[in-house]
Amino acid sequence: MTLIDMIERYQLMVAVRTDTPEKAYKAAKACINGGVKLIEITFSVPEAEEVIKILSDDDSVAVGAGTVLSTTDAKKALKAGATYIVSPNFDEKIVKFTKKEGAVSIPGACTPTEIYRAYKAGGDIIKLFPFVEIGGLDFLKTIRGPMPFIKYMLSGGVTLNNISQYIAADASCILVGSAIIKRELIMAEDWSSITDLAGSFIQKINELSSKS
Repeated sequence: MTLIDMIERYQLMVAVRTDTPEKAYKAAKACINGGVKLIEITFSVPEAEEVIKILSDDDSVAVGAGTVLSTTDAKKALKAGATYIVSPNFDEKIVKFTKKEGAVSIPGACTPTEIYRAYKAGGDIIKLFPFVEIGGLDFLKTIRGPMPFIKYMLSGGVTLNNISQYIAADASCILVGSAIIKRELIMAEDWSSITDLAGSFIQKINELSSKS
């Protein structure tokens, strides 16, 4: 199974964004304990590459880097063991560097022109960001008309209550952040509640996938 196959199979990717590397590691482990197979450590986390390095030793999970805004950060992430690079924007240099290094490229885009340019530059999956603000599921449906051949990641707005609509949209991946990595749980260092939340999302996805 290729990494893209794995992403499309498990669908839920969790973006971990915390103010310390220790909390990022513990939050990521809490998600993994809940059954999450795709973890993105954002480069807004101090020493993000160190967290990626430790987590990449775990064969049960695919670890990537998020909020990658320069080739310097992409280089650090890949050296640490990241297998995919996620950005909130489209930067051709980052996409081409990521592909040259043999990793999966997930650039962000929010207009038809950006989406197509990111795809043509080598983006494997295009992150629609900010998903809700650009029109959400209606936007996805519309953009798929002329560009059905592109793989999409939906970034933002998903909750346990509406995840069935996201799954039904049949995107390659759904990126979840604060719906699982809740600020108040991070502040309280309540890792078991994060595990429970992650497990609830995984259970819901499994139920929906078995019905389809």
